[in-house]
Amino acid sequence: MENLSASSEQIVELRRLFFEKVEKDGHQIEGGFHPADIDRINNREKWLRLFIEYNDLDLKKALTQLWDTCAWRKSFGTNDLDASKMHQEYLHEGFMFPKNRDINGKRLLIFRSKLYVRGTKNMDDVKRLLVYWVERVMYREEDLDQISVFFDLKDSGLSNMDMEYTRYIINLFKFYYPNSLNFIIIFEMPWILNTTFKIIKTLLPAKAVARMKFVNSKTLNEFVDESNMLTIWGGNDNYNYEFVDEEETPTRSINNNNVSSGRKVHFAKLSPTESPMSDQPSFTLEKGTAGDEMLRVVQDTLIFNKTGNDYSGSVEIINIDLKPITYKVKTTAPDKFRVRPSSGVLAPGSSTTVNVVLVPGCQLTTLSREKFLVMCMALGADKQTNSQDIAELWKNTPSHSHLVEQHKLKCLLPGIAHTSEASFKNGNAFSGSSGSDSDRQISHLVQTVHELNDTVARLDSRLKKNQTLFFLALLAIVSLCVATLYIVKGSVDSQGMGYCVKRDD
Repeated sequence: MENLSASSEQIVELRRLFFEKVEKDGHQIEGGFHPADIDRINNREKWLRLFIEYNDLDLKKALTQLWDTCAWRKSFGTNDLDASKMHQEYLHEGFMFPKNRDINGKRLLIFRSKLYVRGTKNMDDVKRLLVYWVERVMYREEDLDQISVFFDLKDSGLSNMDMEYTRYIINLFKFYYPNSLNFIIIFEMPWILNTTFKIIKTLLPAKAVARMKFVNSKTLNEFVDESNMLTIWGGNDNYNYEFVDEEETPTRSINNNNVSSGRKVHFAKLSPTESPMSDQPSFTLEKGTAGDEMLRVVQDTLIFNKTGNDYSGSVEIINIDLKPITYKVKTTAPDKFRVRPSSGVLAPGSSTTVNVVLVPGCQLTTLSREKFLVMCMALGADKQTNSQDIAELWKNTPSHSHLVEQHKLKCLLPGIAHTSEASFKNGNAFSGSSGSDSDRQISHLVQTVHELNDTVARLDSRLKKNQTLFFLALLAIVSLCVATLYIVKGSVDSQGMGYCVKRDD
C-alpha cells in the first residue's frame, strides 16, 4: 500500500491539538516535557509528519502517539543521553554500531549477533545503548531521516538470539520512532533461527514486515552496494569497529534560540511510562492506546508436553500498549491446573511467560475440552502494582466490563486425538476443524522453538557434564602417573643404595 503524505494543514492541526492538550492535561506532567521536544514540535514539521503518516493521516492516533512519545522521552531521558552515560564496555565492544548506508542513502544501524550472547549483559544498559545510537544517528546526525536496521546473523545460533531484546527493538520503533525504518535487513540467517524469525514477524506491524529483507552474500547488493559493504559481508570496506565520540556541534533538529522563547508551562505529577509509581492508593483504568489490542498472546493454543512426571504448557504474553496493563488468567477447570503467574502487571513493551501444569491424576483425554481466558486492563497514572491491590482490582471489575480485553486459549496434547471443536483467538471464534492455517503454523512454530531451546539446553548440560568428567579423569590419570613415578623413583633409589654398601671381609 502506498504511503499517504501529510499536508501542511494537517501538520499545523496536529501542533494545535498537541498544545491544546498541554493546556488541558499538561498540568499532570511533572516538570513538563523536555524543552528540546517542545521546540521540535514548534519548529520541525518533519517530526510531526512522521507521526501523521505512520498513523495513515489519523490525527487522533497521531496525537496520542506524539503525546506518549514525549512522555517516554522525558522519563527515559533521551535528549540527555551521551557516551559518558553508556556502559563503556558495551559501547566499545562493537555488537551494535552505525556504519555506511543502504542503496537509498539511509544510515545502517548494525547488530552483530555473534558478539551478543543472551543473558550475559545488563538489559537496561543494552536498551540505553540502543536508544543512544538511534538518537545520535536519526536526531543529531541525519536530521530525522530514516535508517535501516541491519541484523548480521552470520555464525549466530540460538544463544545469540534474545527475544526480550528483539521485542524491545520492535516496540521502540513501533511506539516511539514511527515511520523511521527504511529496511530491516536480515543477513545470512542460520536455518536454526527460521522459526524464531517467523514468530518475530507476528510481532511486527504489517508495514514493518514489508520492509524485512532476508539476504545472503550473493543478494546483499540489492540493498547495500559493495562500497558500503563490510569485508565480513563480502564487500570492499575493511572497517573494524572503533567508537568515535560525537563532535561538539549544535544539533540540526533543535533551534536553541527558540527553546526559551515560548511560555513556560508548569505541570503537576503524572507517572509516564517507566516513571516512579504513584503513592495514590486507588486505580484509574483507561482504554488502550496502541490500537484495538493491548495484549499480544503469542499463540492461541496451550500445548502440553510431558516433563518428568508432569504435563505442562506455557504461553507468552506481551504488552503492546503504550501504558502499563494488568493481566489475569482464568480456566474452565481451576482444580485441574496450576497456573503461575496467574496475574500481574506488564510495563509497555514487556512480556512474561505463563506456565500451566496439569495436576497429576487428571484425565488426559478430556484435556482438549478445557479453555483458558487471558484478560487484561490498562492502568492509569495512579497505578499500584502490589499483589493485594491487583487482586482487589480484578475482584471489583466484572469480566464482561468494556475495560477488560479477553483472549481465549484452547488446550492441546500432541499425540492424543481430539474432537472438532470451536477454537478462539482474541475473542473471535473459528472452526476447530478448519481453523486458520496461519494460527496452526504459529502454534507449531512456537512448539518447535521450545523444543529446540530444550534440546540446546540438554546438549549444553551434557557437554558441561562431559567436560567435568573429562577433567576429573585427566586429573586422576595425572595423579596416577605422579604416584607411579614416585614409587618407581623410590624403588630405584633404594636399589642404588643397596649396591653402594661396602662389604667387610
